[in-house]
Amino acid sequence: MTTLIDFLQEIEQNRQAVALPAEEVERLVKVFGPAVRSMGFWNKSGDGSVEIPMNNVTEAARALGHVPRESNASLAQVVSQLKSSGDFGGVVDHTLASRFIETLAGLYLRQFQDRVERFQEAGEPAETDRLWNGIARNLFGA
Repeated sequence: MTTLIDFLQEIEQNRQAVALPAEEVERLVKVFGPAVRSMGFWNKSGDGSVEIPMNNVTEAARALGHVPRESNASLAQVVSQLKSSGDFGGVVDHTLASRFIETLAGLYLRQFQDRVERFQEAGEPAETDRLWNGIARNLFGA
């Protein structure tokens, strides 16, 4: 049996990601705005999908509520809102789903900024190349 810590470490070490297909991306953009495309790597020049790091999804879910029972209810509400057609009576910016999306986008942006800072400080050529490849992928889809 896998323990929770082992499972979370596996997610972090393997850099697992959740793929959001282009059709779903565009549906969510219509409801929640362009921040949906910033939740992860947007494969704009390819298939239009968004790849969201799994550890970001778990961190954003944790941020929904600090009390476990509230987190579960909040997560259920996020899922319901993400599935809906988007009729939130003009308050879409205040939904848990929009907060979840903004959290994911913020996490991804912070990780990109951290990568740029590490690139600027890197002295080892192999590390510099690895970091640059990640930055170039985000910026240019290459």
